[in-house]
Amino acid sequence: MAKYNDSVLKQLKDLMNEHGPTALRGHWGIGDPVLVPQNQLPAAFLQYDNVYIDDSSNATLEFKQNIVITVSINQKRGNNVFADDVASHGDLVELVLARDSAMNILDSCIIGVLRKYQDANTGKSWIDPGTETAIEFGQGREARGPGIMTAEAIIRFQFNSEQLNPEYY
Repeated sequence: MAKYNDSVLKQLKDLMNEHGPTALRGHWGIGDPVLVPQNQLPAAFLQYDNVYIDDSSNATLEFKQNIVITVSINQKRGNNVFADDVASHGDLVELVLARDSAMNILDSCIIGVLRKYQDANTGKSWIDPGTETAIEFGQGREARGPGIMTAEAIIRFQFNSEQLNPEYY
């Protein structure tokens, strides 16, 4: 079987590589490989959680795709030092949900890119503004491989797209 490149996930990957956090550019993958060598961190992965197809209209199919982004960074940096602010958590929040002093989301973080480019394909695909975007922060104790400690964020959001019903082609 030839390698399939899903157009929705590829579009989001290309969008993040072009406009997303600098530290993650070129470090985006489709599908989570689970094991990631420490020297390849930080890394981010896009994958589907589930997809719903609404064919209630006679002319179009609407796809409601729940997408998961996993961001993984190295947590060992500064691991043996007590600090008021853990650097890896701050680094992770900056990649995912960076804000300025007025608490506005910056365009350069993942959430900023998802919001700024909601209509990424001129009306054929969009990030659903009527649904919540959920972000979970946590740690991966050797989840990426032996001896690899990571700080991780899991982002869930709905991405919609539509097409003409095949009987109308």
